[in-house]
This record gives sequence, structure tokens and C-alpha cells, in this order.
Amino acid sequence: MLKGVLMGEYLSLMMLVVIFTRYYFYEGRRYLTNKKKIFLGCLLSAAFSITLNIICEATNSSSAVSSGHSMMLNTGYFLFIGFTCTLIALFLFWLMLEHVYDKHCLRNAIIMLSIVLGVYCTLLTINLFNGILFYFDDTGAYCRGPLNRHVFLMPLIQLIFLFVCYIRNRKSVGRSMKYVMAVLPPIVVLLILAAVVFPNLLLNGVLCSFVCLILYLSFQSNAGNRDPITGVRDSSSFVAELKLRLRSKQSIQIISVTLMSYSEINLKYGQRIGDALLYEVATYLETLFQQGSAFRTSNTTFSLILPLGTPEENLSRLTAIQQRFQTPWSLGELQLSPPFCMADLCYSADNTTTAEELMEQLNYTVTKSKKTGALIRFSDTIRLEMLEKKTIQELIQRSILEHRFRVWYQPIYCCTSNQFCSAEALLRLNDEHGTPISPNLFIPAAEESGLICDLTWVVLEQICQLLSSGDIPETFAVSLNLSMQQLFDPELPQKFKAYLNRYDVDPSRLKVEITERLLLDDAQFARQQLMTLASYGIQIFMDDFGTGYSNLSNVLNYPFTSIKLDRSLIQNIPHDESAELMVRTMLMMFHGLNKTVVAEGVEQFETAQHLKACGADMIQGFYYARPMPKSDFLQFLSDKNR
Repeated sequence: MLKGVLMGEYLSLMMLVVIFTRYYFYEGRRYLTNKKKIFLGCLLSAAFSITLNIICEATNSSSAVSSGHSMMLNTGYFLFIGFTCTLIALFLFWLMLEHVYDKHCLRNAIIMLSIVLGVYCTLLTINLFNGILFYFDDTGAYCRGPLNRHVFLMPLIQLIFLFVCYIRNRKSVGRSMKYVMAVLPPIVVLLILAAVVFPNLLLNGVLCSFVCLILYLSFQSNAGNRDPITGVRDSSSFVAELKLRLRSKQSIQIISVTLMSYSEINLKYGQRIGDALLYEVATYLETLFQQGSAFRTSNTTFSLILPLGTPEENLSRLTAIQQRFQTPWSLGELQLSPPFCMADLCYSADNTTTAEELMEQLNYTVTKSKKTGALIRFSDTIRLEMLEKKTIQELIQRSILEHRFRVWYQPIYCCTSNQFCSAEALLRLNDEHGTPISPNLFIPAAEESGLICDLTWVVLEQICQLLSSGDIPETFAVSLNLSMQQLFDPELPQKFKAYLNRYDVDPSRLKVEITERLLLDDAQFARQQLMTLASYGIQIFMDDFGTGYSNLSNVLNYPFTSIKLDRSLIQNIPHDESAELMVRTMLMMFHGLNKTVVAEGVEQFETAQHLKACGADMIQGFYYARPMPKSDFLQFLSDKNR
């Protein structure tokens, strides 16, 4: 009979052992935060309470154990089951209020729990003398006292306080906690009622294990919201956290740290070392500030959400992180000091900013920090800059839909034929009022917003229309520039081929210009893309050779038919003999590799004459012609080539 009564306790104990093993060895051991410590304490306390209850039930029915010893064992069990209920309630309060930086409510909860536990312990002490909760009769049998059933008031009172706290802070409560508050109270109430109605059933252990299981399933076993490499929460959790902070009108500071040149570490030391570095960084940020929450928001970017402090406190946090990242990271025998950049955004609670707007501000600041490689703090100046860029991006979107983009052409002079044999296509845009928008503004904005690919097809279509119109010689060619996003579009070659077929354009009349820095990201895929374009008959130009990325091996490894010398190489010709000698040497070398050479940025007659004498194949620049709209371009060709 005893074994049947204790079956529920045995099963509950086994369930707690499984949860503890799974959580500690697979999830919690990486770094023990206060929240994880409390949850582990809940599991251990519940397991110990159930074990003690099993011992008590065994000794209560044994004549070999004196009434005094049984009294002490049962008092210990009552004490531990009360402590377990209090610890679980504390963990629930902790989870409910983890998104609230004002810990006033949590402090009140701790005081309330302490008072209830103190009253409970007082009753246990009194029970030792008058048996108001339980006692042992003259035969040594266990008997329930007049207040035995009132013991269940303790978890009920804690549940009521928990529900009140939930109502007061529901705007800051996460989805998982809302699920717990929907499921847990009915289960607790039903189990307590069952224990009151059927006093011979042992349901205390079942109650504790059910609560721990619900907490584990809701909060601890949610691996989908954690980064598998670092263990910190992922970008979706970051957005959810922001929404909770804003919904409850909390002022926060967001610090983002990005590791630069991470791919180089992977290439040099291997993926294992790269992952180890990410893990070390995440662990440091997760444990740096007690009230901070760390997230891996992108491949090499980590973000911290902290309560907003004074300007001095906010700056000191940034300084502490900067100093740590300037110190090498120890990975076994390796000491790595990867370059990094930081972004900082301080948000004072208001009723106007949404989570989406805050994310937009943060992303813009992070992008700006990546470009500069420094610490960028969001400010009114950056806000204005961001709004201007957003306005331009919206203008780009409208202009694409309304077909307001126009392609201008800058003629390129051929030194051997003394005619203009090709041109470079350049995109131009006017706003609704006809005011020109500088390409230096709308091209970067299009690249950042992902609209640059749409602009490519605008340019390509207008080029194909020109080449198939019959208005220019059949040997005339036009080139267009590709950005990084365009080059790495897997469908790029097929789209090029589709446009050429649609307008029946000879592929040799189309030239594609890329800068060498585009090859640094994924050289193998870039080469594959360019080889495919070249197989169609499209000519590939290396643009801006001489701007700092110049690598002669790329000239050999990629299907370049022409090299465009940047203006920085030729602007001092003929006055700089060293520059002229270098250009002559390059021309001789590239000609030896069967490459044609275009000198761009020529603005002076003397420069043009010397480049001709040096052997340049083609010359492009303001000396011969500026970029011009299609109608002017056609008239220019008609006049000059006649």
C-alpha cells in the first residue's frame, strides 16, 4: 500500500532528475547567471523535498523509528517543501520582472515571500509543542493537526501575489511568462483542491515537479531563441526584448560591438578558433553587467541592452568594453586581437518611438561604425543624416516606379582610330521638382537599402534600347558599373543574357566594369560570375586600377579584357616623370598580357597627348567630353565621328 501511495513521488523525483540533467549538462553549465542559479536551486530543493517526503512516509509506518525522530524528519520535510514553494515563487517573480529595470516590485515580492515563509516557519516551531499541523499519537502513528490543511494557504497566497504583480506589469511581461500565467494557476489550484479533498494522496511532489516542468518548457528549453555557437539570445529575441522595454516605457542604452576581419581569422586559424572567439566575446558581454542582456544580432555583431544611466555611467560602460576589446583574447596558446567597432544608442522613454524606428536607428549607427571602424554614438546629427538618406531611398523607390531614372553617357576616345568608339553609362536622377540629385547621394543610399540591383536593370535596359536602336554604329560599345550586391546576385548572368536576347544585342557591345575591392569578399564566386558573363561574349573591365587594392594576380586570374587606370595615376602627367614612367611600364605590361588600357579622368590637353605617346588605347575624361543625356550624346557622336 505504501509503494502505491509513493508512486507519484517516485515519478516526480525521476522527472526532476531528468530536467536537472538535461538543463545543467546541455544548457546551463556554460555560464551560470543568477536566474539559472535560482532555477537550479528550485530543481534541487524540490528533489530534496520529495526525497525527504519518501523517507518520512517510510519511517512513519516503521516501529523501529521513535516518535521524536519521526517528528524531526517530518518537520524538516515541511520546512523544505515551504522553502521550495518560496524559491519557485521567487523564480516566477524574477522571470516576470526581468524586463523591468525598476526593481521596486521585485523587492516588494521578496519582502512578501519572506514574511509568508517566516509565518510558516513560526507555525512549524509552534507545531513542535502543540501539534497544530501534525503530531504522533501514543502508538507512534502520524496524525494531522487542526491546521494541517491550512498549509496550502502558503502557495495560494504566493499565487495571488504573483497574479497581482502580473496584472500591474503585464505590458512588460514576455510571451513565455504569459503562457505560464495562463497554465500554471489552474494546475496549482486543482492540485491543491485534490490534496485537500483526498488527504491520503501525496501530491506535494507532483505539484513541485509540474511547476518545474512548465518553467523548463517555457523558459529553459527554448533553444530556438538562442544562438547555437555562443549560447546568448539571438536577433529575434533582441527585437522582442526591445518591444517589451518600449511597451513598458523604460529608458535603455544599447551597445553594439562588431568584430572586424572575422573571416580572416577563420581562414587563418580555422572555424573552430573562430567559433571559440565568438563564444568568449559572448560570455564576456553576457556576464559584464548585472542588469545587462547580451544578444548575437548578426554574424559578428553582439548587442547589449542596459538600463539608461547618467551620461557618465553610459560613457564608463563604453570605456570598459573598449578597453577589454583592446586587450587580446586568450584562446589556448593563441592571443587574438581582432579589430572592432562599436555603436551606442541611448533611448529615453517616450510615447512616439516604436521598436521598428529604434531598430532602424541602431542599424544605421552600426552600419556607420562598420564603415569608420570606430565608436559611433547616435545623436541628433546622425538622426538628421539618417532621415535625409531615408528620404532619398523613398525617392529612389518612387522614381523606379515612375520611370524617372535616366542614363547619361560619357564618350570614350579611341587613340588608334581617332574616334569615339565606346561610352560609359552613368545613372542620373532628378526629384519631382526637376532638381538633380547627386549620384554620390543616391547610389550609396540604393546600395544600403538593397535597391541597387533594381537600378542595374534600369541601366541595362536603357543601354540595350540604345544599342538596338540603330542610332549609333554597330561597332560602338557601352559599359556599365556593377556594385558588390549586383555581382553576387546568383541570377545576374541569366538576367544579362535575357536582356541581350530581348533586344537582340551583340554581347560584345556590352562591357561590365567592376572595382577590384569587389573581389575581396568571395573571390571564387566572383570569378565564377565573371567567367559566365565572359562566356556570353560580354567584355569585363577592371575599374579604378591603382586606387589601393591593385593586385596584379587578379589581372591574370579573372577574365578582364581591359584595365582602366584610375585618375590618381595619370593626373600628374606630364609634369611628374616618375608617374609617366610608371604608366608607361603598366601599359607595356598590360599590352604584353593582351589587355587594352583605358586612362580615365583626363582633363588637360597635355595629359591626353602624353598618354597617346605612351601607348594608351583609350582615353576618358572631361577633356574630350562630360557625361550627357542620350539626345546630346547621339548628336555628339554624329558631329565628332563624322
